Amino acid sequence: MEKLQNSIDATIEQLKNDDSPWIVGFSGGKDSSLVVQVLICALCQLPVSKRRKLHVFYCDTGVEIPVLKDYIENTLNSIEKEGRKLGVDISVKAIRPPVKDRYFVKVIGRGYPPPTNIFRWCTDRLRIDPIQAAIKQYVGNGEATVVLGTRFSESEERDKILKTNALDNPYLFKQQGYQKTTLFCPIVDFTTEDVWEGLHCINGVSAIDLHLISKIYKEISGECPIIRLPETNPCSKGRFGCWTCTVVRKDKASKNLISNGYKSLEPLYEFREWLLSIRDDIEFRCTVRRNGLDGLGPFRLSARVKILEMLITAQEASGHDLISEEELSEIYRLWQLDKSNRNYAEDSKKHLTSQSTRTQKFCAGV
Repeated sequence: MEKLQNSIDATIEQLKNDDSPWIVGFSGGKDSSLVVQVLICALCQLPVSKRRKLHVFYCDTGVEIPVLKDYIENTLNSIEKEGRKLGVDISVKAIRPPVKDRYFVKVIGRGYPPPTNIFRWCTDRLRIDPIQAAIKQYVGNGEATVVLGTRFSESEERDKILKTNALDNPYLFKQQGYQKTTLFCPIVDFTTEDVWEGLHCINGVSAIDLHLISKIYKEISGECPIIRLPETNPCSKGRFGCWTCTVVRKDKASKNLISNGYKSLEPLYEFREWLLSIRDDIEFRCTVRRNGLDGLGPFRLSARVKILEMLITAQEASGHDLISEEELSEIYRLWQLDKSNRNYAEDSKKHLTSQSTRTQKFCAGV
C-alpha cells in the first residue's frame, strides 16, 4: 500500500530530524491505532541508538463510553509490552482533567449547559488543556511534537483548521494557542478505507487487535469491513467519544451498542436524551448570565439537583461508575457559592429541602 509506505517513510525522516519529545495522542479508535502501528514500525527500522522514547497519552475525560474503557486499557498495556519486546521505549499514561474542569462538575456544579456546536466548551476543558498540562510536565517550557491520527475529509471544519495551520511539510501543522507544540499527522491524507487497509497490511506489530477493533466498530456503526467492498459502507460512522455528547443530535454509537447487547448503556442513553431535552428549557435555566447580563444563563440550582438525581439513578441502574466522590464534593462546594448569589438562589431552598430521601444522601453537602 503506497500511502502506508509513504507514511512510514515520512515518520522515519521526521524521527531523524526532530529531537523534541514525542507525545502520541491515543483514543483507542482506528486512526490513533494505525498511528501507533506506524510509529512502532518506523522506530524498528532505525538503529537502536537512534530510537526515541514515545509517550502515549490517553485522555480519560471521565465520560467515555464505559464498555470501551476495558478495551482501551488492555490495548495500552499491549502497546507498552510490545514496545519492550521490540526494543522501543514506550510509556503509556491516562490523563484526566482536573476536578474543576470535569464534565459533571461543570454541568451540575457550575450549571453549564451541555455543549453545542456554538458553545463547545468540552473539547478544551476535557481534552486539549489536560494533554497540554501533561506535556508541560514532561518537557517544561521546551518544544514538543504531538502525533495525532487527524485526517483530511473527516469534516469541513477539520479541513479548514488543518489548511489554516499547515506548514511546509505536508505532515506537519501548528497547534493554535501553543507555539511550542508541533503536530505531526502521519495519516493526514488517508481515507477511511485507507485506514482499515493500513491496519490490515502492517506487519510485525501486533499490539492492535484488528479483529477486536473491527468487531467494536461493527457494533458501534452497524457495518465494518476491514477493506471496503463495493456494495457496503466503510466504518466511518463509529466513534470513540463521550456518552454524554450533545454536540451531535443523535447518539448513534450508544444506541447501536445497546442494540448489540450492551444493555447496561440504556440508562446512560436515556439520561443523555433527557439532558439534551432540557438544555434550552427556560424552566431549567436562570435568566441572568454569569457576567450579570440578562439572557439564558446557567442551570438553576433546582435543575442541577434534579440532574444529579437523574445521574445517580442512571448510575445505580447501569452498574457503571459515572461520578466520583471527588466530583460530588466539588459540586456541593459550588452549590454553596451559588446559594449566596441572589441571581441563582431564588428557587434553591424549596427544592433542596424537598428532595427524595435517596437524593438527600447524595446531596448531604448542601
